Amino acid sequence: MKDWTGNQKSIYTTLGASNHTDGERQSDDYYATEPKAAELLLEQETFSPVIWECACGQGHLAKVFEQHGYEVISTDLVYRGFGDPEPLDFLKETLDDFDGDIITNPPYKYALDFVQKALESIKPGRKVAMFLKLQFLEGKQRKGFFQKTPPEQFMFQAAG
Repeated sequence: MKDWTGNQKSIYTTLGASNHTDGERQSDDYYATEPKAAELLLEQETFSPVIWECACGQGHLAKVFEQHGYEVISTDLVYRGFGDPEPLDFLKETLDDFDGDIITNPPYKYALDFVQKALESIKPGRKVAMFLKLQFLEGKQRKGFFQKTPPEQFMFQAAG
């Protein structure tokens, strides 16, 4: 079982660094998220009773949401021993009649695709929260997206 503590390839070790690496990248761009990130988010924001964690990995975020009383729908492209055992490609599939919020740490190389798909998958008045590197705010590819769909709120946490 992957443990976010001590994982030298964790997203938190690369904050502020280049996306280029000398080492091999994790399969499917999977980097577990420290559960404390979900705790800090819940201290700042409230969500609908139902949360879809669409890149749940081993449940590091979803378990925190469940502990706080949320109903969590946990899916992923690859089953890692947590959530729905039937793989679900979030970028190609959706949940019929989903009426909740989407919170996840998407694979960084597909982050913009995940944000766009999440915004298309929620009903008006619902929320999308993504755990992303600060570098997500940069780049020509995302400039047009942000001009049409500016983020409403940012929350930052220092690495380490």
